[in-house]
Amino acid sequence: MRSFLLMLAFFTRLPVPHIPYTDERYIRGIPLLPLVGAVTGAFLYCASLIRPYLPLPLSGVLLFLLYLLLTGGLHLDGLADSCDALYSGRDRETMLEIMKDSRSGSFGVLGLITAAAFYLALLPDASPAALFFFPVIGKCTPSMAVNLSPYIRPGGMARLFSEHCSRTCAVLHAGLVLLAAGLADATLLLPAVLSLLFAVALVRRIRRILGGITGDILGLLCETTQIVFLVLIPVVGAAAERF
Repeated sequence: MRSFLLMLAFFTRLPVPHIPYTDERYIRGIPLLPLVGAVTGAFLYCASLIRPYLPLPLSGVLLFLLYLLLTGGLHLDGLADSCDALYSGRDRETMLEIMKDSRSGSFGVLGLITAAAFYLALLPDASPAALFFFPVIGKCTPSMAVNLSPYIRPGGMARLFSEHCSRTCAVLHAGLVLLAAGLADATLLLPAVLSLLFAVALVRRIRRILGGITGDILGLLCETTQIVFLVLIPVVGAAAERF
């Protein structure tokens, strides 16, 4: 339980009891990361119940704000830093230096605007089940990434994560989430599978560019996979109705 509370403290802004940090507690909490996403998803699921009483655009804004309040924009920060680096057109070493810069450049700002636009467009029409599962799917991607690509920073919490997240953990994360999504709502299964395949392809692409991954790349991966999942739900649904 303490390991789970520690992971909640790291990855959300929920007022959880203070748990003294130890590497051992953090390592024990690694398999529980999708459950952190489930907590975020549970809040979004409950918040979606008020949508019938609100204008649709306003409900999307409120859901997105709730998502930001729950997560503190942790992974969006990684998305911005990654966009600044990957779109800079510089060499590998300079890209890694750009990621460490706390200031956001134009590509980082554009990345945040694009991500926000997708969330604001997609959240109002997302089903309660989709609102629950998109943060869970996002939290599955770090375990996949660290088993597909080396971690290239010399230190940091993400290095500890990469060194102790086994391939078995990654497979269990993905398998259990796909099973749960399919049982909860069969229409979510194919979007979930395709979004995780997108995550695999993105990790491989970034590995070719940088030679591996960083903590910021894990944030980028989490956010983009969530957005792809939300995009694919109506796309797959429309395709199924047509064919």
